[in-house]
Amino acid sequence: MLMLHPAYQTYMGVPGLVFAWAIFLAGLSLFSFLIYRRWLPIRSGAADPRFDSWWKRLCGLFTYGILQKRQPRYLWAGVIHIMIFWGFLILGLRSIDLVTQGLGIPILRPLMETRFGPLYSTLRDLFELIVLGACVWAILRRALIRPERYRGSHQFEAYLVLGLISFLMLTDMLYEGSAFLIDRPEQMPWLPASELGALVLQGSDHGFLTVAHTAGYWLHIVAFFFFLNFLPLGKHFHIITALPNLFFRRLSRGSIKPARWDVKDMDDLDRIGVENIGDFTWKHILDFYTCTECGRCSDNCPANAIGRPLSPKTLTIKLRDHCFETVPLLGLKQGEPGEDEPESMVGEIISGDEIWSCTTCGACEEECPVFIEYIDKIVDMRRHLIETSQNPKTFNQVLMHVEKTGNPFGKPPSKRADWIEETGAGPVRILKKGDRTDVLFFVDGYGSYDPAAQSMARSIVAGFHAAGVDFAILGPLERDSGHQVRRMGEEGLFQLLIEENMETLSQISFQRIVTCDPHAFNTLKNDYPGTLPVMHYTEFFAELVENHSLRPQGPLDGEDVYTYHDPCYLGRHNGIYRAPRKILRSIPGLKLVEMERSQDRSFCCGGGDVMLWHEIEQEEMRMAEVRIQMAREAGANNIITACPFCFIHFEDAIKTGGLEDEMRVVDLMGLVVST
Repeated sequence: MLMLHPAYQTYMGVPGLVFAWAIFLAGLSLFSFLIYRRWLPIRSGAADPRFDSWWKRLCGLFTYGILQKRQPRYLWAGVIHIMIFWGFLILGLRSIDLVTQGLGIPILRPLMETRFGPLYSTLRDLFELIVLGACVWAILRRALIRPERYRGSHQFEAYLVLGLISFLMLTDMLYEGSAFLIDRPEQMPWLPASELGALVLQGSDHGFLTVAHTAGYWLHIVAFFFFLNFLPLGKHFHIITALPNLFFRRLSRGSIKPARWDVKDMDDLDRIGVENIGDFTWKHILDFYTCTECGRCSDNCPANAIGRPLSPKTLTIKLRDHCFETVPLLGLKQGEPGEDEPESMVGEIISGDEIWSCTTCGACEEECPVFIEYIDKIVDMRRHLIETSQNPKTFNQVLMHVEKTGNPFGKPPSKRADWIEETGAGPVRILKKGDRTDVLFFVDGYGSYDPAAQSMARSIVAGFHAAGVDFAILGPLERDSGHQVRRMGEEGLFQLLIEENMETLSQISFQRIVTCDPHAFNTLKNDYPGTLPVMHYTEFFAELVENHSLRPQGPLDGEDVYTYHDPCYLGRHNGIYRAPRKILRSIPGLKLVEMERSQDRSFCCGGGDVMLWHEIEQEEMRMAEVRIQMAREAGANNIITACPFCFIHFEDAIKTGGLEDEMRVVDLMGLVVST
């Protein structure tokens, strides 16, 4: 018995082709309208240069988009997502084939009648079962296991979409399974999903099978177009926007975007920072559309972990919802995003405490599978708060000190080199204009004035002398690098610091710059113009250890166990993980263990950026205390760091926790020169 395709049948005197074209045109027209409305905020967003390095972007699109490289960082959830995603890629061809058949233009039929057809049919059936199983697995996981990171997500929408995907799989199995029983060809490939559908329908009469076959097709087509038009309405818009967002991802790390990409001179700006949706760049608005609400960002956010009022996921959801309200899909409002907004975005929708809770550690961005950016958005909102004097009052004196004296302590530049008097490791040359040196040691503000950071600077000086390095410092000529100033949102002052430091650097000769502080290293490398030959001291001394110019003495005595803490701006922002470990492994007798959260999943100590001068009241405990506990759980009684701010915060956490007899913080270079 031969089957007549459902679209070629007549229903109440109307040809099925008419219904197929009506569904197609209505579905496509509505989808085009929805996409246009969603495009409006992106179109009005600020400039953002993302069209460079096409080959690198395409490679990343394949690695992170097609291969889904970041998904297995959460193993089982990642496996589920990969199965569904790859199923979408494979079954997308099937959907096109079914739709075009119904329109009477089966453009894929010639391809399916080649040798490719049977192979694809088997692959299609396999993935229908895989996707169906993954959807059931995901539904049960959400309903029974209920991962904490899903809290605050749109759960009903997730269940609805998983149900829709399952429905699409089942209707195609119904369509093919009934055909399998009505008109089974003599030779056919292995079709496990179709055979399963046939097994369920086994024993049904011809009339019922015909109805099932027809219903399976039309239900599938209607569900397909309903699903397509549902996507732009909520969080599952990421099914459409994820790959473009990955392609336009940020290719560099560590730097902060300028106040405006399309305005060179800040004096030409009417205002600085982000006040409303239209002030975000078009890429950042695309980020809002792309959030999957998986919660990985918040799950790894140290501010969220200690109870601060910041959840990166929630922040994105609120900004996306506000964006949708600003340009409603079916509303009559025709204004650009940002015009006549009903409430203030910065300060009301996103509170000041949320904005200042961020440590800019980058854990959220490192974990996000679709490369959503958070730090630039946070800093842009801080710029607005600074510009409108809504910043914490404690910042005012710090910023005034930096502007007048070049350091956050307000101490005179003439005292900037006083710390060298206590080195005990040999002389330290202070450069004047026109001088030269092989290595310029950029000490920065804390290394110059804070006692704990000074001890780290002295250890580096001892290392220079032990390795016979020709080095010098700028002393009174040095100004603060400006790393914290920029991330606080004071862009004008940061640009002033750049001008002053770059003018000084242009008047001396050096081969490379070595810093003590990862924050200074990061901003000199990534925020300053041009390409400065800057290294963090762990990179520099790792090379000397490798070529035996520096030999740590030893062995270490006792039963002490050490663990290394990866500073955020050395590790995640600049990818330096091997150098400090290479130095540590060169120390004879050192017992080194790794914490569970290490390298790119390191947990921020809370010591960087605005946290130096502003404390958030709503926190259950300090980040440094959490990190110290992680070190103890790893079996260590010594936590090593290569960052003065980490050192300061760990030292304070050990004292306030009463752990002086059980735990101590160790400067990495101090460990090298003291052994």
